[in-house]
Amino acid sequence: MDIIKEIEPFEKDFIKAGELALELRQKMTSRNKYNTGDSEIDVVTSADLEIQEFILTCLAKTNLVNCELIAEEDTPSENAFAKSSKYVLTLDPIDGTKLYAHGKKMFSVVVTIHDKKNPIYSFCYYPAVKWGIKIAKDKIKYIGTKPKISTISKIPPKSIIYFERSHKLGPEKTDPKVYQKLIKEGYSFIKSDDVSDEAAVKAPFLLGVVAGEFIENGAAVDSLTELHFAMASKLKIYRNLDLSKPASSPRGNYYCYRGYYFITR
Repeated sequence: MDIIKEIEPFEKDFIKAGELALELRQKMTSRNKYNTGDSEIDVVTSADLEIQEFILTCLAKTNLVNCELIAEEDTPSENAFAKSSKYVLTLDPIDGTKLYAHGKKMFSVVVTIHDKKNPIYSFCYYPAVKWGIKIAKDKIKYIGTKPKISTISKIPPKSIIYFERSHKLGPEKTDPKVYQKLIKEGYSFIKSDDVSDEAAVKAPFLLGVVAGEFIENGAAVDSLTELHFAMASKLKIYRNLDLSKPASSPRGNYYCYRGYYFITR
């Protein structure tokens, strides 16, 4: 199976799913699926469930059912996919549910495929700004016109962005040698919550606003797009990441890929 050729015809459906998310926002309901105290993790909307099932219903009609699936939510079509495969399909129907639920723009539909070693296909689309990015066979293609997000346009140069909820004690503890090396090279580390309530980590990096990114124990459904972008762009990557199988996150409740990566431009 040529996995790239199998999934590419459905990119129009991924975009359609994003447009559907915009339509559903006015009437969606939300609830907590977890109780970690972190609304980025805990909240789920009825739109998340509907968008995921829309995408999986499309893909379940193809040879892509031979992939393992890691999806953000529990919906019926998950059961159509293989329990074991050399390829893993991951799906986050609304990456940035908190942003979505609060009427913000920079939420996205994220679909990736990896071979348990490296990402090989990534699709990330921001329907509210009609912009996105596709990476296949390490070639990058942009969708639409690059948006300007005022609240993330004034981030200091040579900043490396990361989530405050890194699952250990932050980049300085995860790999002190790499951290100190980057500090000596003039980089600084910033928490996403400190620079914008309009976007999380992914958008500032993909838009080129920040000079790098740090991810630790990233959620299995949405944390590989930036790594794939960095590989295709031949950026500097410091990485210790296990993609062989997802693990329960240190906070429990959801799946992550254990390990970390630093990316610098």
